[in-house]
Amino acid sequence: MQSTHVRNILKPPSPILQSTLVSFSTLCGPPLPGKFIPNHPILAVLSKSSHPQTDLRALHAHTVTSGLLLDPFAASRIVQLFLKSDPSLARAIFHSLHHPDVYTWNAMIMAHPDAHSSVAHYFRMLQAGAPPNNYTFALLVKACVEGRTDILVAMKVHGQILKRGVEDLLVVRNSLINMYCNMGCLKEARALFDLSSRLDLISWNSMISGYGKAGDVVSARDLFEEMPERSLVSWGAMIDGYVRKGGFLEALKLFNEMMVGGMKPDVVILVSVLKGCAQLGALDQGRWIHIYVEKNRLGWERNVVLSTALIDMYAKCGCIDHALEVFNGVGEGDVVLWNAMIGGLAMHGLGQDALEMFWGMKRKGLVPNETTFVNVLCACTHAGMVERGREIFCSMKKDYGVEPQREHYGCLADLLGRAGLVREAEEVITNMPMEPQPSQWGALMAACRTHNNVKVGERIGKRLISLEPHDGGRYVLLSNVYAGASRWEDALEMRRVMEEKGAKKERGCSFIECNGVVHEFSVGDKSHPQCRGIYEKLSEMERELKKVGYAQDTSQMLVEMGDEEDKGIALSYHSEKLAIAFGIINMGQGTPIRVVKNLRVCRDCHAYTKLVSKVYKIEIVVRDRNRFHRFRDGLCSCMDYW
Repeated sequence: MQSTHVRNILKPPSPILQSTLVSFSTLCGPPLPGKFIPNHPILAVLSKSSHPQTDLRALHAHTVTSGLLLDPFAASRIVQLFLKSDPSLARAIFHSLHHPDVYTWNAMIMAHPDAHSSVAHYFRMLQAGAPPNNYTFALLVKACVEGRTDILVAMKVHGQILKRGVEDLLVVRNSLINMYCNMGCLKEARALFDLSSRLDLISWNSMISGYGKAGDVVSARDLFEEMPERSLVSWGAMIDGYVRKGGFLEALKLFNEMMVGGMKPDVVILVSVLKGCAQLGALDQGRWIHIYVEKNRLGWERNVVLSTALIDMYAKCGCIDHALEVFNGVGEGDVVLWNAMIGGLAMHGLGQDALEMFWGMKRKGLVPNETTFVNVLCACTHAGMVERGREIFCSMKKDYGVEPQREHYGCLADLLGRAGLVREAEEVITNMPMEPQPSQWGALMAACRTHNNVKVGERIGKRLISLEPHDGGRYVLLSNVYAGASRWEDALEMRRVMEEKGAKKERGCSFIECNGVVHEFSVGDKSHPQCRGIYEKLSEMERELKKVGYAQDTSQMLVEMGDEEDKGIALSYHSEKLAIAFGIINMGQGTPIRVVKNLRVCRDCHAYTKLVSKVYKIEIVVRDRNRFHRFRDGLCSCMDYW
């Protein structure tokens, strides 16, 4: 009985190919090695065949019986064509060849799934006596970059390039620089860069991008300033480097400099800048980009990456309605786009809306992933939906086949802790099947402080300090737990140990955008050009608030200041209060004040901002590390649950 493979080969080829085979046999007879014509009709007709699988096998059978396979070019084309449709047969054909040419060897190198096997195939090529060409080395370098191989394999490839004397070719040198940059071996990449007698834009861009991805924006910027000429890729690499490092202000400044210079941004750059706008709350800049995209017909409705960036920007700038407008205008969205919208709703405390979005996603046939469940659980956390959160956590694996990860256990513990179920939250973190992160213990520690659970708080606090002995925030949090329980000696001891260890607390800072410019404030900041007016406004605001019953809450300052007067001064000059005062001075009547803070809003600032919204009749939107707070008429959208 004939095998399936043989039967497939013996199937008649398509009429076009059959006609070509007959014509070839009649007119030319069997081909002689070395006499094959590259533009032969047999090969040219393949792209027109209506049955490529059948035709390829028929062609293979003909090349074997006619001797055509002896021609190197014909053999190379056959192998390349089969690599796309039947890799196993392509390998069998390759191994049957007596003397494959370099192009056939290169095709096989390119078909290997990883750098290790590609390099091994290269050495088999040398053993067979086939001389490599420049394209061979380009393929090997590409395999190292895409396969994320180890440095030893990459250096073996580099060694072969040196041995063959082609390292000085600019295209090869650039490939090596790019390879080392992608592997994080910046020292090796820079050595090649500095030793190059000739550099082009690709050389400079590869090096700048490599530094940017590694977080070394200083070295990237130094090279950027030295460039003899810059392309759009150069600007994009530098902007992306700042965004990756968290230098969002620098990214926006560089983008504006690029625009002033007359360079038109592409979608890649716009997405990077939108990420910066989202983190800084730079709504005016983000809106300008949206208008630019529409004016230049860049089609955000069809570009999921760009539309997702717009949704994320509007949501993180406090404009959830605009985010929904963009979301509803997208033609076909993917799971990442839906995740961005669910996450935005969660951050705004719109838990029920986030759940409805989650259900709508399922109705669309999209399969939720790990990020989806992180966002949905966060939505339950910020809305205080404990039972719903428990149900969703339990359904992850059972209904969706998604194995809960560290982040999901952390979300569940945070949900329980915020609701006052501190002991249950501790059990979730303690019993999770992987090692919990310090940030997850920290969230539970904050819940202990909120709900005055000193016993659990002390236990977790000491664990946190042992995990991160140089993070001053851990000492301060435990000190506040002690202070809240009037254990003054323990609170002061924590402060003493913190200073002894040289631990530093993360500096609180707030951002506010005015007329397209982002202003940054830190606690007690006196560097702003409007410093005098801001502090005068703060004094006026405090006097007005005291008339309606405002009293400073210094309970969280007990370990940081010596007496009540010092504590009160420090509270008066928290970064978000400076930003709000600046906003009142500079924003028009009826314009919402939008502030972004890098830390969690303290209880005093929360109470203070509620009263400011009432007394001054303004809307204030504050985004802290956890969520949004929308203050109107003396109330906050979080309902004091944050």
